[in-house]
Amino acid sequence: MISIHEPAVVVTDLGLALLGAFFARRLWTGPPDPLPRAGAVLMGALASAAFWGAIFHAFFPDDTATTAGFLAWMPVVLSIVVASTTMLELALRLLVPRLSPAGRRAIVAAYAAGFAGVVILVDESFTSIVRFYVPALVLFLFGSTRQAIRSPASGWGLVVAGLVLSAGAAVLQQAKVSIHPTYFDYNAVYHVVQGIALVFLYLGFRRVSG
Repeated sequence: MISIHEPAVVVTDLGLALLGAFFARRLWTGPPDPLPRAGAVLMGALASAAFWGAIFHAFFPDDTATTAGFLAWMPVVLSIVVASTTMLELALRLLVPRLSPAGRRAIVAAYAAGFAGVVILVDESFTSIVRFYVPALVLFLFGSTRQAIRSPASGWGLVVAGLVLSAGAAVLQQAKVSIHPTYFDYNAVYHVVQGIALVFLYLGFRRVSG
C-alpha cells in the first residue's frame, strides 16, 4: 500500500495547482495582450510548483536528504525560477520602460541563471528559494503599486493585493505559523493564503493591459 505523507500539505498543494492552472488557461485564452499573457505564465509556473510540491511532500519524507528526494524537488525549484523571472521581467517593464528588450532579457537571464545555480548547486532549501523569490516579488509590487496609484481603476490594485498576500504567505511559511503542527502545518497554511493571492492576481491581470 502506498503511504501518503503530509496529507494536508499534499491536498492544499494540489488545490493550489488546479486553481493556478485554471487561472493560467483563462488568462492565456483571453485577449492577446502581453500583460495578461505574462500573468498566465506566472500562474502556470506557480501551478507547476504546487503540483510538483504535492508529489514531493507525498512521497519523499526525507526531503532532499536522498538523491531521489533532491531530484523530485528540482521541478519545484525550476517552476519557482520561472515565476520569479516573470515577475522580474514585469517589474522591469513597469519601472524602467525605456530599457531595451535586449537589456531586459539580459538582466532576467542573469537573474534566472544565478537563482537556478545557487539553489541547484549550493542550497536547495525553501529558505534559499525565498531569498531569490522575494526581491523579484517586491520589485513587481513596487511597480504595480505605482501603476495602481496612477490608474486606480486599471486592475493594478488587485495585483498589488495579490502580491501582498503572496509575500505574507511566504512570511508565514518562514515563521512556521501553523493551525496544527501535524494535521495542518505551516506549509498547508502557506498554500491556503497563496491560493487567495492567486484569486486577486487573476482578477487583476484580467483587467490590466499593456
